[in-house]
Amino acid sequence: METKDLILRNWQDSDAKALYEMCLDEALRKSGIDFYNSITDSRNTIQCWKNSRGFKVIADKKNDNFIGFISLGDMNRYDGYMEIEYAIAPRYRNNGCAVQAVKKMLEYGFKEMNLSAVAAWVRSHNKESIRVLEKCSFTFEGRLRKHARDQSDTLCYSILREEWESKTAVG
Repeated sequence: METKDLILRNWQDSDAKALYEMCLDEALRKSGIDFYNSITDSRNTIQCWKNSRGFKVIADKKNDNFIGFISLGDMNRYDGYMEIEYAIAPRYRNNGCAVQAVKKMLEYGFKEMNLSAVAAWVRSHNKESIRVLEKCSFTFEGRLRKHARDQSDTLCYSILREEWESKTAVG
């Protein structure tokens, strides 16, 4: 899958070092995304993600450099309801990569995976991720107070297929 600047591709063993290094970032660790304590841990996780339809590497279209990852994962609700997660390496943040990747993953989820709803959970202090969700037309659904493991609030967002279709038809 491609956007203007990115490729969303399957995982490769060679991504393990970049995944591990990204997970050393303190801001990422505070965001609630799982992190890995070694390159071996990263490599083992990649083995599980390699052939998954919903787990993708975000890579630079020009040179295939690892930028981050994005996933659509099952929340054990019902068929067609999934959660989106994404993480961007520090040096690639604040330049539109997350917005491009989320928009492409939503297209993939609604068109190819036949989803009816995509949810996102974000810690209330993660302002950058909140902006990404808002730019991608997610609706704020509510706040779970002291919900996260660090006792911060969790904000719930979602987008329904019909909302996504109306937003993409417009622009």
